[in-house]
Amino acid sequence: MNRSLCILLALLAGPAAMTARSQQADSALAPSSSLTIRTGNDTAWVILDSVRQGRTPLTLDSLRGGRHILQLVQTDISSWLTGTIRDTVWLNPGEGRTLRYTFDRRVLVVTNPSGAVIFMGDSAVGTTPHVLVSGTGGFPSSVTVERKGYARTVIPLPPGSSGIARAELQKIWQSEASDTPLMSETGSSDRIGTRLFVAGGVTVAAGVAAAYFKIKADGKNALYQDTGDPSFQSETRRLDTSAAIALLVTEVGFAFFSYYLLSD
Repeated sequence: MNRSLCILLALLAGPAAMTARSQQADSALAPSSSLTIRTGNDTAWVILDSVRQGRTPLTLDSLRGGRHILQLVQTDISSWLTGTIRDTVWLNPGEGRTLRYTFDRRVLVVTNPSGAVIFMGDSAVGTTPHVLVSGTGGFPSSVTVERKGYARTVIPLPPGSSGIARAELQKIWQSEASDTPLMSETGSSDRIGTRLFVAGGVTVAAGVAAAYFKIKADGKNALYQDTGDPSFQSETRRLDTSAAIALLVTEVGFAFFSYYLLSD
């Protein structure tokens, strides 16, 4: 009885084993794909499928065909103005492809005092302190800021790179003289100290949250890659969105922290 059962199981398993071996052979025979990544004048770390591969310009050979998750991070990761690009790349077996990416240029515009309206040409784009993002249109060589009671000021922008553009606004002369600004120096210093503490706390807390959500997202993405369960993909997107929001809060918090620190 046992011998007959073993023979029957062997016969049933035979086709499945042959199919598995055939699929493995097909996978081994499939030609490798290659991917070349360029980022213009910028240098960026290349992270493919959660593994850091090197810095651009970079060519990756011996890639399998199919879906790949690509992330580019500018090498100056210590700067809060660092840009990140995420993309999904599909490669056919044997395909060689070159991808070119351009990072947004970011410039923090700060004035002393703050609250000045920033103009690009005739369009108001924000109030200082404010981060300008170039997008595809790029930046002009300078912006103009206006604040009631202060002279209109032109601020040059850093040429061809991200950075910080600062300006000291000149108060328009008024006939009445007053010692009030001298008397209120202590109160103003206290207010700046409180703002520095709050901005620093928000920046640190948001940064920790961004790192936590990103680590969780990478874990869910790995589970999705292993299992193909769409629920893990949905969870990955939700966590990535939370990480992006936390990172944006970190950037804004750091911008305010930098401004209050410089104005102090």
